[in-house]
Amino acid sequence: MNLADFNASIRAAIEFYTTQELWQSSVYTCRLPRSAPFNQLALTTKDYAQIYEKGLALSHYNFLLNDLSFFQFSHTSETEYALAYYPNPRLSGSPAALDEYRSYERERDEGHWSDEEFAELASAIPVRTFIPRIRFEYSEKQYKNVRHPGAHFHIGMSGEDRWASARKLSPFTFALLMAKHYHPASWWAKSRFSHPVQDQNFHLETCLDRKLIGALHVDGVSQFLSEDERMGFHFAALHGAITT
Repeated sequence: MNLADFNASIRAAIEFYTTQELWQSSVYTCRLPRSAPFNQLALTTKDYAQIYEKGLALSHYNFLLNDLSFFQFSHTSETEYALAYYPNPRLSGSPAALDEYRSYERERDEGHWSDEEFAELASAIPVRTFIPRIRFEYSEKQYKNVRHPGAHFHIGMSGEDRWASARKLSPFTFALLMAKHYHPASWWAKSRFSHPVQDQNFHLETCLDRKLIGALHVDGVSQFLSEDERMGFHFAALHGAITT
């Protein structure tokens, strides 16, 4: 994926989350620049909360959602890029924790708490990490048959887990997948699979699952997937042979 398309895909992801009323703010609407302090910490600790909080404090992300999860999209070349979703380890995936945080926000806005008191209350919400960090990497340089798939997912903080993918993913498609799996209340309300067949008020063109299928078609297949890897377990999509 060339840089112009990569950047356009980031902006499409921001627009999507904005229309879903999940977006809170953007820092970079193009590829994320390098951050030596963030990268150094990420390489030296497996403490997810510490890494997340460093990214948040440095504003080292493309955009932030209203549950304080964020996305990082980095790009070096057409065959070297990474897409990452960083859920908030205190709030994301926990309606109760998010409600507690929202109540503190309202009380702060009403003048019951100072900003310092609000920050102290928010930081007292326990770290539970209901949702793991998800990272997708696409790399020709690091590709080694079976051992290091060219397209793969990291789920959580091991760093040695590489779940092979038969597909390339763009920032937009990756963002759609995170919305489907980790923001289900918003997603399913706009999927035809949540509506009766006879529901005349629901338009197929607006179905989010249809949008996801279209995005996967556009992204196409991984250029780095051997026959050895095809014979094993891997993430794929779209039944039948896809050559785009």
